[in-house]
Amino acid sequence: MKLLTQPRLIDSKSGQTWLMAGFRLFHRQPLTWTLILFIYWASMLMFAFIPIFGMIVPLILSPGLSMGFIEVARAVDQKTPAPPPLLISAFRSDRAKLVLMLGVWYVVELMAIFLITMVIDGGLLVEWITAGAMPTAEQMPSVQKSSFVAIALYIPVMMAFWFAPQLVVWSGFTPLKALFFSFFAVWRNKFAFIRYLLTWIGLTLFVGAVSALIGQSMTLEPNTMTAFLFPITLILMSVAHGSFYYSTKVIFGDEEPQS
Repeated sequence: MKLLTQPRLIDSKSGQTWLMAGFRLFHRQPLTWTLILFIYWASMLMFAFIPIFGMIVPLILSPGLSMGFIEVARAVDQKTPAPPPLLISAFRSDRAKLVLMLGVWYVVELMAIFLITMVIDGGLLVEWITAGAMPTAEQMPSVQKSSFVAIALYIPVMMAFWFAPQLVVWSGFTPLKALFFSFFAVWRNKFAFIRYLLTWIGLTLFVGAVSALIGQSMTLEPNTMTAFLFPITLILMSVAHGSFYYSTKVIFGDEEPQS
């Protein structure tokens, strides 16, 4: 996919259409999305059994895997086959080293955020995330404070990495240049992204409310409820990746997408 050298400035209303575009992409090849997501989660589960490296390696690979899902979405959008190897296409390209370097930058920025939260709560939030050590009632106010700080610090990181893999692979940018361009592309179109976020929140609340009503009316057991929510989760993840691709197409695509 050919990208513009400068991001397009779009109308704020465009952001609320990205999820619908993601639904359309899922609807075209639902089995493809389900299979690729299953492979992805199975691979992540295997990494989880590896001490230390099982946490760091997936983070380093995450920008490249995100790019893989973008490639899947593009193939579906162009109505061409989307085989599972597309998921690792970024690591098979001549930009593989740059994609891995992008992953290293991602880990560095996450580590910086974790270090800041450790100063605030003494490492309680990190232990909760990495080891599942639930804070006590006395520790919770400190953990809540560090959580808000972590979220606030992660937002600019997410902005920097939103388009960065696409710019590295499709436009040949260096990792730092891609991070810079991605951050300001999101910033320039911040109202569209706010609309996108609000649409996600509305969809999540709706799905949660409907699921809770079904669970209560049918008195489903926790395990049954988890099995019920699993396919819904797969659909929402597919929609998310499709919307990431569509936001790239709208803001950096060399042709103005049709409504």
